[in-house]
Amino acid sequence: MIRKGYSETHYLDALYGLIQRLPMSNPKRQELVSEYNRIKAGNIGEKVVMDSLEQLQLPYNFYIFHNLSLKLESHIQIDILILTTYYAFVFEVKNIKGVIELRDNPSQLVRTLSDGEVHIFKSPEPQLDEYIYQLQNFFLNHNINIPVYGAIIFPFTSSFIKQSSNKNTVLLKNEIKPFLRKIGTKLESVTNKELEYLTSFILANHKEFNPYPLKERYNIPREDILSGVFCNKCNRLGMKRISHYWICPSCYSKSSKAHEKAIYDYLTIINNKISNAECREFLKIKSADQSYRMMTNMNLIKIGKKSGVKYMLPERKMKI
Repeated sequence: MIRKGYSETHYLDALYGLIQRLPMSNPKRQELVSEYNRIKAGNIGEKVVMDSLEQLQLPYNFYIFHNLSLKLESHIQIDILILTTYYAFVFEVKNIKGVIELRDNPSQLVRTLSDGEVHIFKSPEPQLDEYIYQLQNFFLNHNINIPVYGAIIFPFTSSFIKQSSNKNTVLLKNEIKPFLRKIGTKLESVTNKELEYLTSFILANHKEFNPYPLKERYNIPREDILSGVFCNKCNRLGMKRISHYWICPSCYSKSSKAHEKAIYDYLTIINNKISNAECREFLKIKSADQSYRMMTNMNLIKIGKKSGVKYMLPERKMKI
C-alpha cells in the first residue's frame, strides 16, 4: 500500500528560476544546469519505479513511501522505502543512460556514452550503506528490531550495467517485484499493529527538505542574480507594469499575474522574507500600494508590524 505517494522534487522550479536569473557568462550557471537535469532525470526514474510498485502484491502487509526526508544521525533523503512486518527496504534510484560501471576502491560510478565520452559520478553505494546503517540504528534506538536491506535501481534499459558491485544489490525495474518476493519471511520482526505505529512514526518524523534560499545553498552573490519580471510567453526578462497588467516589450504579450513567479523567485532564491521596499526593487516598480496588493493577493504569510512587515511563503507552498 502506498503511504507517501510520488511527488516531484519541489525545488526544481526554484532551481530553474535561479538558472534563468543568472547571466549566461556566470561561472555557476552550467553547474546548476547539470544539477537541474540530474534532479529532473531522478524524478522521472523514481516515478517509473513508484508506478511499478503500485502494482506490487505481497502475502503480508507492507507500506511504500516516496521521497522521505529524515533527520537521524544526519539528514538523509531516501528515494523509496518499503516497510513490512518482516523487513525494511531502501531503494536508491539512478536514472543514468549509457554503459555503467560501479567501481570499488575508490567507489565511483563510471558512465560511458555511445560516442565514447566518459563521465565519473559519485557512487550510490556509500550513500545506500549509510542510509541502511542510520535506519537500522534509528529502529534499534526505538526498540524496533527489524532488518534493513537496500538496492540500487536502474529503471530504464538505457542503462547498460557492464560492471556491477559485489557489495550491494543492483536491480533493473522488472527485477524489483520478483526480488522482493524472494526475501526470507520465516519470522515476523513486528506485528501488524506495530507496523501501523512504525508507519505513522516515520511519517511524523518526515520533514520537508528546505534548501532555501538557493543563493546560500549554491554560494551565489546577490549581485549576480538578475531582478525583474519574466515574460511567460517569450521568456524574456524585463516586463513593464502598466496600470493593472504587465506588458512584454519584446513580444507585447500581457499578463496580470507575471509578478507572482518573480516574487516566488525572490523568496526561494534570495531571501525567505520580503518587504514592500524589497518587492518594489526586485519587480522594478515604484508604487508601494501596487506591491502591497500583489503580495497580499498571493496569500503569503505576514510577519511583523507597520514598517517592519515582511512576507513569507506558506511552509508547503513550494510551487507557483
